[in-house]
Amino acid sequence: MNSAETTSLRAASRALARQRVLDAALELAGSTGWNAVRMIDIANRAGVSRRTVFNEFGSKAGVLEAMSWHNTERYLSGTTALLEQHNDDPVAAVTAVADFVLRTIAEDPLATVILNAAPDTPDEMLLMVTTQSGPFVEAATLLGLAYADQHWSHLLRTDIDLRFFTNSLVRLLFSHMIQPVEPPELTARSLGQLARLALADPT
Repeated sequence: MNSAETTSLRAASRALARQRVLDAALELAGSTGWNAVRMIDIANRAGVSRRTVFNEFGSKAGVLEAMSWHNTERYLSGTTALLEQHNDDPVAAVTAVADFVLRTIAEDPLATVILNAAPDTPDEMLLMVTTQSGPFVEAATLLGLAYADQHWSHLLRTDIDLRFFTNSLVRLLFSHMIQPVEPPELTARSLGQLARLALADPT
């Protein structure tokens, strides 16, 4: 085995171990709540050493951040697929994406644990989707803006601050994720109607 093959094998092994750690962390957080999870618990569930977890992520906070981005990428990937399905209709796209996100959150055991955390002992994961959600909101905003610029520039009204509206729409979606007031399909329809009022070119 030459040096390139050895390097590739090491990289694959590291990626596999990293994924196992993230999967283990998600499982533990979903069953006990993140505050109760220890690094040794994650290592044991993943079948790796505690040192491996520390070397890869640095700390429990590092595991949480990586896990949050890993989960976010799943939503961003699903969002991209739905945008492609509705690339000629931004209103239908907003409605479909909102429905997908809200339904997925509602059916996610981990999200249920996070959102039902006792208010006097807030889970660190809840903070990631509330007071510390800025980077995730920005990632979703940039995705929406990039897609709109590439596919919808001829469909949208020109007198709107698209960045502000997209960011506001993402924030609204986060708010309904955290504290739903209606079933996902009704909230998604309402967000789609909002998009129609704000985005549709009156001509």
